[in-house]
Amino acid sequence: MTAPLGGPYRYTRAGRGVFHLPLERPWTWALTHHGMWSVFVADTEPARQGAPARRHPLHPPRELMGCWLAIYATRDYDADAVRWLRDAHGLEAPAGDVLPAGAYVAVARLAEVSTIGNDSRSFGRDPWWAPRGVGCRGTIAWWLEEIQPLEPLVAAPAKRLTPVDPELMPELRERMRLARDGIWRPEVYAAPTPMPFPAPSRERAPIPAPPPRPSRPRVVDDRPVPPMLANPVQFGLFSGRAAGGER
Repeated sequence: MTAPLGGPYRYTRAGRGVFHLPLERPWTWALTHHGMWSVFVADTEPARQGAPARRHPLHPPRELMGCWLAIYATRDYDADAVRWLRDAHGLEAPAGDVLPAGAYVAVARLAEVSTIGNDSRSFGRDPWWAPRGVGCRGTIAWWLEEIQPLEPLVAAPAKRLTPVDPELMPELRERMRLARDGIWRPEVYAAPTPMPFPAPSRERAPIPAPPPRPSRPRVVDDRPVPPMLANPVQFGLFSGRAAGGER
């Protein structure tokens, strides 16, 4: 298998094989319900001592170009995708317990693969995968065509890009025909209610200051102080006569 280093390449013949492509939720929902037409496939190298975890974008083999990909919704739910969809497109993704999982939810033809830096679609307009104001989701895009959502078909997990189980193919084709003929239509999944903007503050309102007291004119006593007695009587600490006085 050869892996091109960069630049786009497109299929030259329509393939007949159908291959398993797992995709986390809610990316599957964005693809089947909101016009997403590219995916970014990567392997993650786990963190080790002295090195953080790293993502490695993948090129598919040329033999896969033009073939069908059966999009499999995994049981994983990507919280970063929820934030990205909200910031990039204002979409509130349904929760993980709402979207189907462990099932094929769509089929699509792998039409083209390109690195973002060498793709003319990166310039001059806002592509779906890189709108202004948010970061790009990857560096190598797998472009999909003839995307067909279908009634979810429950299946066991499989290795990425392996052929779909032959026993499932008749049912998968039948669900494709039902969807293409309009007999089956994609279900609308409830999304959580977005937070109001601006969000109400949870801080308590400040306590108002008491009203100022009315000012009163200051009375000054300028009378002279009378003189002290010649022999004053002094008392001790405990109300007794001071030392030297009468007891």
